[in-house]
Amino acid sequence: MSRIPVSLDPWQPRARHLEFEGDLRAEELPRLRADALPGHPLRVHARFLLERGALDEIRLSGTITGELWQTCQRCLQPMAWEFCLEPDAVLLPPEGTPAGMSEGDDFVALEADGLLRPAAWVEEEVLLAWPLVPRHADCEPAAGAEFEEGEGAENPFAVLEQLKKGGPDRGGS
Repeated sequence: MSRIPVSLDPWQPRARHLEFEGDLRAEELPRLRADALPGHPLRVHARFLLERGALDEIRLSGTITGELWQTCQRCLQPMAWEFCLEPDAVLLPPEGTPAGMSEGDDFVALEADGLLRPAAWVEEEVLLAWPLVPRHADCEPAAGAEFEEGEGAENPFAVLEQLKKGGPDRGGS
C-alpha cells in the first residue's frame, strides 16, 4: 500500500496494481472546504487502485469515506453528512475514449499534462454525491406554519378569491 501522491502518471506500468490509501487534508480539498460548514471537521479518506480492464482500458476504482458538515435545510441546524462512495471509472487517455466503452461507463478526464491528481478526483467524486437538499432524517422545520389556519385567521389569498369570484374590487359587473 502506498501513500496518496499529489499526482501520478497512470500510464506508467509501476502505477498499476498499486493500492494507494490515505487521509486527505482540508487544504487539499478547497472546493469541499469552501462548501462545508466552517468550524466543523472535514474528514476524507481514500483508498484506490489503477488496473488494466478487460478492454485494455485503465480503470480507477476504490472507496472514499468521510464526514463533512453542512446545514440541514429543514431545521437550519448543523448536521454531519457521512459518506461511503465506491467509484469505478475509466481514465480517458490523451487520444480520447477507448474503443468498446459504453455511455454507461464513468470517465475521469486527466489534466492537460496527462497526470491524475488524486485529491482533485476524490473532491469531484464527493461533490457529485453531495445531497442537493441536506436534511436530518428526523427533524422539525425551523419555523412554524407560514399561514395560521383556524377561526379569526385571515387568509392571505382572500383578496384573490374575491377577484376570482367577481367581487366588488373588480370594477365591473
